[in-house]
Amino acid sequence: MTMVNYREASELLGVAKGTLYAWVSERRIPHIRLGRRAVRFGTDELIAWLEAHRVQPEVEQQAVVQD
Repeated sequence: MTMVNYREASELLGVAKGTLYAWVSERRIPHIRLGRRAVRFGTDELIAWLEAHRVQPEVEQQAVVQD
């Protein structure tokens, strides 16, 4: 498993490091705590987390008119 730090994870996810810090403190994102301060993220877990939170676009329905 490849592990990344906050900077690398924020680049991978396209979010600010501050957002990532908040998500970790809220336990919203998978992470591994190495001691009191060090946190690492598994890249496979981050990608799976992204996929699980994907929002599908709404399909526009068209009305069918019968004569």
